[in-house]
Amino acid sequence: MENYVILEAKPIKDIRGKFYIPAYQRGYRWERTQVKTLLNDLYQCMEANGQEKDYCLQPVVVQKKGVQKKGELQYDLIDGQQRLTTIYILLRYAQQNFGTDYAQQNFGTDYAQQNFETDYAQQNFKPKFSLEYETREKTQAFLDNMDPQLAQTNIDFFHIYQAYTTIKDWLEETFPADTDSHLYKLCNYVKEKVKVIWYEVGAEADPIVLFTRLNVGKIQLTNAELIRALFLSDTPNGMENRRKYEMAIQWDDIEKQLRDDDGAFWAFITRKRAEDYPTRIDILFDLMCHKQDAEKDPLFTFFKMEERLKHSDRDSVWQEVINAFLQLKEWYKDNVCYHKIGYLIASGSNTMADLFDEARGKRKSEFKDRLDELIAESITWRTNDKDSYWDLDYHKDYNRICRILLLFNVQSILYNGVQQRFPFNKYNNEEWSIEHIHAQNSEGLKTVDLQLEWLEWHLPSLKAIHCDEPDNELVRDVEKVIDGIRQSGRFIRSDFEDFFRRVVNDLSDTTDTDYINTLPNLALLSCGHNTCLSNSTFDVKRNLIIKMDKSGEFIPYCTKMTFLKYYENSSDVQVHFWGQKDREAYLQAIQHVIAPYYDLIKFNA
Repeated sequence: MENYVILEAKPIKDIRGKFYIPAYQRGYRWERTQVKTLLNDLYQCMEANGQEKDYCLQPVVVQKKGVQKKGELQYDLIDGQQRLTTIYILLRYAQQNFGTDYAQQNFGTDYAQQNFETDYAQQNFKPKFSLEYETREKTQAFLDNMDPQLAQTNIDFFHIYQAYTTIKDWLEETFPADTDSHLYKLCNYVKEKVKVIWYEVGAEADPIVLFTRLNVGKIQLTNAELIRALFLSDTPNGMENRRKYEMAIQWDDIEKQLRDDDGAFWAFITRKRAEDYPTRIDILFDLMCHKQDAEKDPLFTFFKMEERLKHSDRDSVWQEVINAFLQLKEWYKDNVCYHKIGYLIASGSNTMADLFDEARGKRKSEFKDRLDELIAESITWRTNDKDSYWDLDYHKDYNRICRILLLFNVQSILYNGVQQRFPFNKYNNEEWSIEHIHAQNSEGLKTVDLQLEWLEWHLPSLKAIHCDEPDNELVRDVEKVIDGIRQSGRFIRSDFEDFFRRVVNDLSDTTDTDYINTLPNLALLSCGHNTCLSNSTFDVKRNLIIKMDKSGEFIPYCTKMTFLKYYENSSDVQVHFWGQKDREAYLQAIQHVIAPYYDLIKFNA
C-alpha cells in the first residue's frame, strides 16, 4: 500500500538510512542560540529525570524512496532537517573529540588508548544515518570532516561549522572540569532516550505540498492529531476501511460535543481555557493518561497513548476512549453529579482525572457518597482551634472562605430545586474574589477621580434614607464637595477620609466593625468590578448589583439573593443597611445548606 502513514516515537539509535534534503528546502540554518537551547534542554531533562525519561525532538516527516544496493534505506526528509542535522553534528562531535581521560578513569589504564578512540567512539557515537543535500552535493563530506578552512565557502557549511563550535563552547563553559564525562552521559542519553516523532508517508503523497502545509502552520501537530494518526492511519498491514470510518465519525462527534453547549460541558470537565486546546478532544486523552499540570513535556499524552497502543489493539483502546467520554456525559447530565463534580473542579479541590480514579470499581451510590466526602475535605477548617463559621477570617482563611461561598452557591441551587444549573462556564471565565457585603474602609480610593466616583455613587443612598429631611446636613455637604471637585479637579486626601467616615457611618446600622472580615459579611463577586464597588456600603452595592444583573452580567445565585435580602424573613426588612439580623439570617442560610458536609467534617475530625 503506497498511501500509508507510519507514526511512531523513534529513538535516535534506531534512525538509520540516507536522508535526502530536496532543493525546495533551505539548508541548515540554526543559530548558536537555537543549538544552545537544545543542549540545555537535553541536559536539564537528563539531570532532572536521570536516564529514565524520554525527550522528544518533535516530528521528522519522511518519505521512503527505496533501498540502496547495500540494503540501506533511503528517504526524502520533508520536515525536521534542522533538528536531525543538529543531533548528527552533536554525535559527530562526540565521535571525533571524545578523549581518553574518561577511558582511563572508567575502563582502566590497561585499555589501549588507540582501541578506545577507534572502537568505542565509532561503535557508540557514530550516527547510523547520513544526510545529503540536493543543492549542496559536498555537504555530507563536510559533516564528516568539518574543516574550518571550508566553513566560509558556502552558507550551509558556515552554519554547520558554527553549530559544531557552539557544541564545543557549550561543553567547555558548562563543564570546564569534566567535559568528557558529561559528553559521554549526554550522548548516551541522546541515543537511548531522545526520540523523534517519526511521521512516514507513502510514495503517493506529494512531498512539496506536505512540506508547504507543515511550514505555513496549517497542520497543527497537537497530541490529539498525532494520536488520531495512530488510530486511523493506514499502515503497511492495512486496516478495515469501515472500522476506520466509524472511528473517524466517533472522533468528530466527540470533538463537536466538547465544543457545543456554550462551553458548559467543557467547564464541567476542567478549569483550563478552551482556547488553549485547539483540538478539544486533547483533554480526554490528558485525563486518560493522568497528565498533571506540572508536566512540562508537550507530547506527554502522545507518548502515553503510543505506549498503550503498543500493548493493546486499537479497538480495545478506542473503546476505552468512548467509555471515558460516555462517563463524562453521564455525570454531566446527572444534576447532582453535575453540581458536585463541577464544584470540586471549579474550586480546584480535585481534577477530573482524580474523579475517574475515585469512580473506578465503585457503584454509582458509592461514588456519590465519595463525592460528599471529597467536598467535606475541601472545606475542612477544624485547625487552629477554629470550630465554627464565625471563627473564619477574611485575611487568615481567604481560600477556605472562597470554597465555602462557592459551595454555598452551587449547593443552594441543588437544595432549593432552582430551575437552572450553576453556570461553571461563566464562573471559570472570570477571576473571583471575596467581596465585603458592607465595606467600611477607603483602601484603594487614592485618586481624585475615584473619590469623586465614590461620593457620586453614595449620594443617592444618602438622599434615600433622608428622604424626609430635605435639608440634611450630610447630603448638603456631599453635594457641595462633589460640585467643588468637578470645578477644580482637586480634593485633599484628609478631607475625603472625613467625608468617607461620615457617609459610611450614616449608611451603617452600627459603628461596630468586628463583623467586617467575618463570613456573615462576605460574598463572591467578580474581580472585574472596580475599586469603588469594593469600598462601597451595602446600599450602593445593592443598586449596582441589580443594575449589573439587569444588563445580563453573571452574579452568583447566593450573592444576588444576599443583596436582594432573600435571607431575612422579618416583616421590618430595611433595604438600605446590612444589619445584625441580615448577617444572622445569611449565616444561618450558609450553615443550613452546607450542614451535610459540616456533619461529615465533625464525624471525621
